[in-house]
Amino acid sequence: MFPSVKVENQKLGYIVDTVKSKINYYEANVNPTSVKFTFFESDNPDIDEKFDELRKILVPEGYIPFLVRDVENYIEVTIRPEQNYRANSVNLIMLILTLASTIYVGSIYAKSFVSPGEFSELYSLLYGFIFFSLPLMLILGVHETAHYIVAKRYNVNASLPFFIPFPYLIGTFGAFVSLRDPIPNRKAMAEIGAAGPIAGFLVALPLLFLAQYFEGIFKPIGNYIPFELNYPVIYNLFGIFEPTKVPIFPMVFAVWVGMFATAMNLIPAGQLDGGHIARGIMGSKSYILGYIFIGFLFFLTIAYDYLGWLFLALFVIFMGLVHPPALNDYQKISKFDIGIGVFSIIMFILTFTPLPIKP
Repeated sequence: MFPSVKVENQKLGYIVDTVKSKINYYEANVNPTSVKFTFFESDNPDIDEKFDELRKILVPEGYIPFLVRDVENYIEVTIRPEQNYRANSVNLIMLILTLASTIYVGSIYAKSFVSPGEFSELYSLLYGFIFFSLPLMLILGVHETAHYIVAKRYNVNASLPFFIPFPYLIGTFGAFVSLRDPIPNRKAMAEIGAAGPIAGFLVALPLLFLAQYFEGIFKPIGNYIPFELNYPVIYNLFGIFEPTKVPIFPMVFAVWVGMFATAMNLIPAGQLDGGHIARGIMGSKSYILGYIFIGFLFFLTIAYDYLGWLFLALFVIFMGLVHPPALNDYQKISKFDIGIGVFSIIMFILTFTPLPIKP
């Protein structure tokens, strides 16, 4: 038996009728921009499933339902402000610019592996594309595409990947996918967050060995050494020891960047992928882990005199250190999702290095 609700606003009336079709509630309070439905859990034994059905109906229509299960159980539905998104042409332009910047940067490292001659510049650009831009863009592209695919699986609207060009050092500031809908539950939050690092890591892993193969074929001719790298645990695990004091082969550097990006993304703080995973698995207590790792980044900054960690810590703080909850923050996660969390920890350990570039 549903209580009668007098609604003059047509949009709020739609909300009431839709919720009534899914949820058994005993009280509805109407506000100018939202409706709050209070319910007994005993009247809704399948509340998680029904709420998700409700979410799939309301969110595409411009409404946001939020579930609270505490002293008082209720669903509050608000009218979503209209949003304008950039056309896909922006994604394409940024992709082209990032390809250009990574090819250019890769060609600089490739010069040490190209014999001087009439077509040396052309060969440097070709090597920069094949041995630097292509593997790096593949790792980043698969990473972001995995986020996109899993988000779509949970009926979460997401943008195509945005690549960020940066014609210096590594040729790019990475890429990102913008989630245009709120995340429905903790399970989706963990899986959407973990999809990118897992997919990128699984692509980078075979490229790690392929890079070693090509490094054995293409011997350095020049002596340009812009920096020396420290390599993460995964290199030692597979018995890979890169030579020092010699030019780094572009593909080796590209894969190293992919591994390093995986580690940075897996830091369990704020809006990073690791922050999504931690919030999904640990729930509201994940902020504790976030504060610990921000402190860890500050410690690394001081201990190794590496400002990169300071910039990352400030970026995470600026974007928001406490991760917002899912629409249904109470649904239990599965053993599969816990396994994802464990695998994410393993990936982080394998790909992390406290001092990426040697002084």
